[in-house]
Amino acid sequence: MRDFIAEDLEPYGRLRSGLAFGRHYPAAETAPAFSSRLLDRFISQQQSPRRAWQLAVIRRDDGKLVGSVGLRLTVSPGVASFGAELAEAAWGQGYAEEAARLLLDAGFNHLGVNRVEADSAEGNAAALRLAGRLGFVAAPARDGRVSLALSLGMLGAQSEWRLLGASSSLRRIDGGWRLLTEDQPGFYFGNALWLDHGPEPGSRREWERRFAAAFADYPAIRHRVLQWPLGAPASAEAHRDWLDAGYRYEETIVLLMTGETLRPAPLSPSLAIRPLTSDEDWAQWRRLLLDARDAEHLEEDYLSFLAGHERRYCQLEAEGCGHTWGVFDGRALLSCAGLFLQPGLGCVQQVATSEHVRRLGLASQLLSHIAQWGLQRAPRILVAADARYHALQLYRQLGFVDAAREASLCWWPGRA
Repeated sequence: MRDFIAEDLEPYGRLRSGLAFGRHYPAAETAPAFSSRLLDRFISQQQSPRRAWQLAVIRRDDGKLVGSVGLRLTVSPGVASFGAELAEAAWGQGYAEEAARLLLDAGFNHLGVNRVEADSAEGNAAALRLAGRLGFVAAPARDGRVSLALSLGMLGAQSEWRLLGASSSLRRIDGGWRLLTEDQPGFYFGNALWLDHGPEPGSRREWERRFAAAFADYPAIRHRVLQWPLGAPASAEAHRDWLDAGYRYEETIVLLMTGETLRPAPLSPSLAIRPLTSDEDWAQWRRLLLDARDAEHLEEDYLSFLAGHERRYCQLEAEGCGHTWGVFDGRALLSCAGLFLQPGLGCVQQVATSEHVRRLGLASQLLSHIAQWGLQRAPRILVAADARYHALQLYRQLGFVDAAREASLCWWPGRA
């Protein structure tokens, strides 16, 4: 795929002039003059700052123009519109799907897109089949048109992924997405499958096969994680086959805070709240989180996980996107939490308090402080927590409001 150029006018007009190509368009929209205006628009959209990518699809073996795919950012943050067209002679050979997947992956990974919208003529069965294979969900037809949408669907998992930056990428697969963080193979939720829907009963072995295929080129990834959006609390017993095979089932509650919902906690004058700055601060951070980890996670593996996150948090701080903060009594770190900014959102990361000072309000003071800092820079603050987590009530008391629920099944070596 490449940008259009003026020399594409003749072949572009030709590919849009076929009788079968135009049967779902008004006649005026396949006329040479209309195609010429479209090409002029595609070329004019290449200026900076760029918000639209209508790319020519070129057949590699002979250099022939066979179609185009487009992605256009809308006025709504994180939302883009999508379209594709293909010459009749190239139908049925997989070109449209290959080009569309490449462009959609680029949109989600590099352009900050969270949702892609499209539409099609109700009678365009080929286009609707393609949309279905790409993961688009169709709304009921209206006035002969079908509206379609492809969305990540999980605000909590998505916010975690965005913080990983260029080290992590999404790729669309059948039934969901593959999330890959190649430089952190032991990060369970950085190397996972995001499903469009929860797994059907009896589908465990099929999803294990799909997971193995999706990560076949990355033998260091030895765990299996599946995540999906939940509409309401569910029962772990619905996944008994998975549990018997050694998987852990978890539900995560995603909470959001705005300036209107914030209820600040008073700060103790005897304690200092500040970002971590020194090697000593970070060493205490590692020890605090290591002590707070689930006992099933081996210390060596967890230290590797923390090292990857520490690198990323320091990089985000250097880019001016936030801090990892601590509550200090002198030089001793008692409680910690990160807050990092994405477009329109601040994300709380890894809240922990030393066991000997828990239930003294330190986490409330810390979260209140960093939330006020974050709300001066973003309209919403997000925190995601295990549905069984004891601090959920703390979050709600500070003004976080339940916004969504997500589920996961996780297996790692030694659990079975």
